[in-house]
Amino acid sequence: MEPLRVGFIGAGIFATWAIYPSLYLAPIELKAVCDIDEEKAKSVANKFGTGRWYTDYRQMFEKEDLEAVIIWMRPKPRQSLVCDALGAGYHVMIPKPPAPSLADCLELAEASRRAQKVLMVDYQRRFSYGVRQAKEIMARPSFGKLTQLSASFCSGKYDEVRGVGYDGPVHAFLLDFSTHHLDLVRHIAGEIDQIAMYDNTLKDGGSFALAVKFVNGAVGTLQLNSQRVWWRNYDRIEITGEGEYIVVDSLWSVRHYTKDENTFTENYSDERSPELTGDGYALIEFVEAIRENREPVANIHDSLETMRIYQAMYDAYLAGKEGEIDLSSYRSRS
Repeated sequence: MEPLRVGFIGAGIFATWAIYPSLYLAPIELKAVCDIDEEKAKSVANKFGTGRWYTDYRQMFEKEDLEAVIIWMRPKPRQSLVCDALGAGYHVMIPKPPAPSLADCLELAEASRRAQKVLMVDYQRRFSYGVRQAKEIMARPSFGKLTQLSASFCSGKYDEVRGVGYDGPVHAFLLDFSTHHLDLVRHIAGEIDQIAMYDNTLKDGGSFALAVKFVNGAVGTLQLNSQRVWWRNYDRIEITGEGEYIVVDSLWSVRHYTKDENTFTENYSDERSPELTGDGYALIEFVEAIRENREPVANIHDSLETMRIYQAMYDAYLAGKEGEIDLSSYRSRS
């Protein structure tokens, strides 16, 4: 497959720690790096690319022969850049959350549709080792129908550093962290039909309990909490079929229980690896979707449903409402 010619906007901590090192897994030719911080742009370009760097993305668009742009920034300052890149005729990949709000996400979906270019959101948990293994097991006839999903998705506190650009720690947790897991639940169990929410929030974070019923009839519970410890066991997912069940811990430890008491476990150290977390496979999907002229998994149009659920939750939280949440008004927005 011909390598995809890519320009990268953003040379911050997370991009240089997790995304640039993952580029080697995908058929990508990194042509240039852009960041408003000249030293960062120069350093990352020399370390991961051809040494070509810019501090103005418009100059990069003008001078480089690009097919696609990866933009790794926080959602608010990123919004206009994504629209500009799509308008300039480039395919685009961005991190989660896809936008600051549902209204902004609708704007990006329309920009992608109008430009007829791919806009992929890096919900990389979909591509993680554990989730890929779990989906493969769920597809086997012996697993039967999905009957229940129970998931715990917890983080540390969103302080003044992690919460920059958000309207407080609860907003940061719900938009930056929880959308990852709302998307993952949809990927594993299908679309949500009904949802009820209860919260116990403190001034420095939130605790949310969700009861859900899926369109396929399965039921589930979600635990979302920002009162734990960063870098430790964010994800625990229990997936029950008919006589078999799967437990996924930390994205890459998988246990499969059957009637014959057969189990298997894959253990890895608590370190971020692009092959285990899914970053590398997400980049591969981005390239393959463009080359095959199709929408990728976790495209902006699919991500609208995740943002609808997030927006309904956040609005209910702001209104002090607990119990069942009506999603219909959010789904009618287009």
